[in-house]
Amino acid sequence: MMGSGQKNPYIFLAIAALIAAFLSFIGNSIAWHISVIDAFPGMMILYAICLAGIGIKWVLDKIGVLKKLPTFAWIMLVGLIITLPGFPGSEIIVAYTKKVAFLAVCTPILAYAGVAVSKELPRLKKAGWRIAILSLFVWLGAFLGAAVLAQILIVLLGL
Repeated sequence: MMGSGQKNPYIFLAIAALIAAFLSFIGNSIAWHISVIDAFPGMMILYAICLAGIGIKWVLDKIGVLKKLPTFAWIMLVGLIITLPGFPGSEIIVAYTKKVAFLAVCTPILAYAGVAVSKELPRLKKAGWRIAILSLFVWLGAFLGAAVLAQILIVLLGL
């Protein structure tokens, strides 16, 4: 149970998602010149998906099930399910959310991630140069893995 001095993390997540949606909405209209009126339904759908994922996490935490699975996973699962072909209304959801630029959504999220990582700088300094080399190998592995997978698919599909 939460003490009297603790804030509800789920309310914080909902507010953070609202702020990210608002910033994405502005970035979407300025950088990609997508009409505010056209992008609004898609942005609200994305925010509703976030709220649904946060709600699922809250309920599961209350009943003590799957507590280790992060909120992000539930948000992704909700988004995946409601956009599957055959899900009622998925065509409408996809049509509206197509009017929201992916990079407009990523920008505030990556900015928040940068702020979160900056809090860990003292720990990163202790890890020293080894963490930088490890990061380079992780990035290289991810890039090469994606390139190999893409090449295999291109050959298999005859493109």
